[in-house]
Amino acid sequence: MRNLRWGLVALVMTGAAACGGKMLSSPGGTGVGGAGGNSNRWVGSVQPLNRNVDILFLIDDSSSMRLAQDNLRRSLPTFMTRLQDPPGLPNIHIAVVSQDMGAGDGSISGCDSTGGKNGIFQYTARGTCTATGLQAGATYISNIGGVANYTGNAADVFACIAALGESGCGYEHQFAAILRALGADGRGAAPAENQDFLRPDAYLVIIMLTNEDDCSATTGVPLFDTATNTNAQSQLGPPSNFRCNEFGHLCDPGNGSFVHPSRFAPNNDVTQMVSYPTCRSNDTEGYLLSVADTASRIKALKADPSQVAVVSIQGPPAPYTVTWKNPSTSDTSCGAASCPWAVIAHACTASDGSFADPGVRTSEFVRAFGNHGLELPICSDNLAPSLDRAASMVNSLFGPPCLTSLGRDPANPTQADCKVTERVSNGTGGLTNKKVPSCAESGGIPPCWQLTAQQVCNGVALDVLPDPNVSASTATTVTYDCAKCSPTDPDPVADCIF
Repeated sequence: MRNLRWGLVALVMTGAAACGGKMLSSPGGTGVGGAGGNSNRWVGSVQPLNRNVDILFLIDDSSSMRLAQDNLRRSLPTFMTRLQDPPGLPNIHIAVVSQDMGAGDGSISGCDSTGGKNGIFQYTARGTCTATGLQAGATYISNIGGVANYTGNAADVFACIAALGESGCGYEHQFAAILRALGADGRGAAPAENQDFLRPDAYLVIIMLTNEDDCSATTGVPLFDTATNTNAQSQLGPPSNFRCNEFGHLCDPGNGSFVHPSRFAPNNDVTQMVSYPTCRSNDTEGYLLSVADTASRIKALKADPSQVAVVSIQGPPAPYTVTWKNPSTSDTSCGAASCPWAVIAHACTASDGSFADPGVRTSEFVRAFGNHGLELPICSDNLAPSLDRAASMVNSLFGPPCLTSLGRDPANPTQADCKVTERVSNGTGGLTNKKVPSCAESGGIPPCWQLTAQQVCNGVALDVLPDPNVSASTATTVTYDCAKCSPTDPDPVADCIF
């Protein structure tokens, strides 16, 4: 068969008024195959309309992040404004967490041995602001149905607590900090300051702002040792950030094999440069937390993984180039007068001087969330466009479902092969089923369905215009069943409408 059938997905609305002209996607699917999924079916569950979203901002506060943080604070009003698109601001929780989880035994400058900021929400006034506007005892921003736990403008409150500075540990632990903040690292509940942030029914959105890749070391791995690993010939190499690249990545030198990016300069020549066409996370040797396992732990926070979205404002994973510098301390371990130390070259630089290194692992983390993953550039003089897209991603969670690889209707090749059904409660425990035609068939008279462009996914949105004849107090379920083209379809042009 050329077309594979999408599973029934249940969508719920309470009459026409609840949807504002659009049928909102169900947050309760227990399978995959739609937004963020890769299988052939999406099995949904019936839930009420849900506009609750918990947004966790991971902000890199290591050295060299000042310009990016300033850029973020200037651009936050764009983010908050976009969130208020019709039908208005969702029911939000917004928290800020640092990537600083410490590193090593305390001998590394700026990195303590007790877990750094330990994934605890950052909620005190910083930078030029003297008061956050948060209510006493509040550790994150909350606005539920217009009832806020802060005074003033949310963007100003956000900017005040997001100004983390650049004194955090330079061995970034983005994954470990997120997992600890949400209590998903297997170490027990989230910190006390973070309690009640995650709501069982809410969507979860993680937004990272970072200019370096994740270097979350696995427990028990002495990756940050500075006592015995002091030079280029040491097992782990000299005490520098390149360890995160050497042991966190596997790179193809151009022959199809994947190896550690080498710390050794060709001919011990400090002026050399070595580029790798493709690099990926080293998830097999256990030096750093696995990208796949981290994504799985985050998804497991929700019964429906499609309720999780990840945005990373970061450096691109390529170009990936290793350069060398003179050693920070005397190093003649290579048999030369001076043994060069490896340095990863910046993958991008903005005109204001801010820069970012290749984000290999963070990029893979984003891709693990499919259509609910979004990678955006940090090397920009203006982060407002990136934050606008991030907020659009949040808004899209409440919008119509995003579908890809839709099969054509054999009886009407100009439209997708979708069967949409409206099920209306009759008030006595029963349901009345009614076929919902396409808007092309009905002349645009609702109820009807149509496909529209979707800004934040690589597919089309299935819009269902609600039935104006159904009272707003009547529970109505809408299900759809659309044919999906096989990835191996021999004639995708003829058989696939998208």
